[in-house]
Amino acid sequence: MANVFDVVISGGGLSGLLTAIGLLNEAPELSIAIIEPIEKSDLQAPQDNFDGRCLALSYGSLQLLQHWGVWPELKPLAWPIKTIVTSDRGHAGKTIMKADDYQLNAMGYVSEMRNMGMVFQSVLRRLENRTDTRVAWFNPDAITKVEQGSDIIEIELASKHTLKARLLVVAEGGQSPTRQKLGIEIQVSDYPQAAVIANVKTHGSDKKLERLLRRANPAQDENISHHVAFERFTTTGPIAFLPIGKQEYSLVWTDTPENAARHLELSKPEFIEKLQQDFGFAAGEIATVSEPAIYPLSLIKTQRLFQGRAVLVGNSAHTVHPIAGQGFNLGLRDIAVLVQQITQAKFKHEDIGSFETLYRYQGNRLQDIDRITGFTDLLVRGFGLEGRLPAGARTLGLLALQKCDGLQRWLALHFMSSDSIKNIPQIKN
Repeated sequence: MANVFDVVISGGGLSGLLTAIGLLNEAPELSIAIIEPIEKSDLQAPQDNFDGRCLALSYGSLQLLQHWGVWPELKPLAWPIKTIVTSDRGHAGKTIMKADDYQLNAMGYVSEMRNMGMVFQSVLRRLENRTDTRVAWFNPDAITKVEQGSDIIEIELASKHTLKARLLVVAEGGQSPTRQKLGIEIQVSDYPQAAVIANVKTHGSDKKLERLLRRANPAQDENISHHVAFERFTTTGPIAFLPIGKQEYSLVWTDTPENAARHLELSKPEFIEKLQQDFGFAAGEIATVSEPAIYPLSLIKTQRLFQGRAVLVGNSAHTVHPIAGQGFNLGLRDIAVLVQQITQAKFKHEDIGSFETLYRYQGNRLQDIDRITGFTDLLVRGFGLEGRLPAGARTLGLLALQKCDGLQRWLALHFMSSDSIKNIPQIKN
């Protein structure tokens, strides 16, 4: 006998959990099923599908997390970004963007994926207990077959269960197997780069930069340097230091795949020496580094965001370069818009999985997706060009951003995504 639900979510990672949280907040009368291939563990223990990588949460994302009751639990496990310093290695250009310039307490926050996963699960459990919403988990389990109908979608699982729903939300990540089953084609552009991920501790500081930051932020306290995110461009890829504590950073070191593999073969002292050489001393002298990991990088875009009664969100719909920390924030806006469209359809007594509902979702999201994928791709390729002319153009561009408030505001809005989600109160510090 088939299990019948309003919405089935394939993927119990961050995007899937947040979709369920959004629906429980905005349309608690809907019945929900979540399919997840990794077995759930105790809420206080790290999940296998939530690792130690860190995500930068833009100001716009914080607004939504606050609106859905997630931020109060997550805030103690996150670290604020109050200043962003962008530079080009070997050249004079530098841009400093400050939260104070936009009357904000922070431009964003940084949190570990495992902490976010633990909080999202906790919030979902709390919402389940508070409402009469039916949420069923199928895990460990996975979709083996999808059959579309005019008014329902039928989903067969590896466990031999059959689910029926009005809407299937695919939140499986960049290598989504269900996306392929749905016949949704993708465009893949492999970057000649890989990302080395680790956590870094430093000591001391760049006194010249410290004075520059203090002049730019005269009202800030003596811990101003503890809340600075650094993005340093090199011809082989950007290096990001995202603050996660006092003189602690999440490192995203982008390099050629060959160089990235060699970095992992280095001893810890050699790794630190090479990283210091490539990044410089803006964040101080590197003291220790955690065990690094490597991830290949590519740009993935889908031809469309839905097929029949199945819709894509997050990395299943798009995967972008980690430059400027836009990937998760872009996916979060997918979820916000989808939940909004479902809620509006319910209010109007329309079919939540109809072509009209999902077409409105797609139409709302495509411009933002194209904007961010184009923006990040331009940064990656533009800062990767070698030679005097490209270097000179980058220097002039960074200097112009520092001097021109209009240009800097444009870049800051890309980072903060503050114009993408409306009518949600400002976060309190």
